[in-house]
Amino acid sequence: MANMIEFDYSSFLINSSKQKLTFSQALKSMIPTFGTVWNASVHDKTPTKERLRLEALHVLSSHINDESNIIRLIRLARIEGITNLQVKLPYILDDEQIRYILDNTHTEISQSNAEFDLLYVHLLKQS
Repeated sequence: MANMIEFDYSSFLINSSKQKLTFSQALKSMIPTFGTVWNASVHDKTPTKERLRLEALHVLSSHINDESNIIRLIRLARIEGITNLQVKLPYILDDEQIRYILDNTHTEISQSNAEFDLLYVHLLKQS
């Protein structure tokens, strides 16, 4: 898959539970577009994978459900120009969770639980 970026959502959950939220992080978690626009305006020479990870730390929240976080992650990936995202999960998502993500993003999704629980997301071109 071209332009494949990996994101370890399991690691994010572990790390985010240890952090205390600042005011701006709390604001970004409540109003995801605020954080997305804020962070997307800062493009430097940081590699895309690292930029996505750093932006996700500010926009995703362990206080909301996984589906909403994955939708936010997909939106961040789209802003970064990522077309394929591989998300390492702590568990496989059920059909209802997948449907919710598909209904709120323009993507194709598949899952694998061979060695790790992985979610593969292909971001479709928006017309």
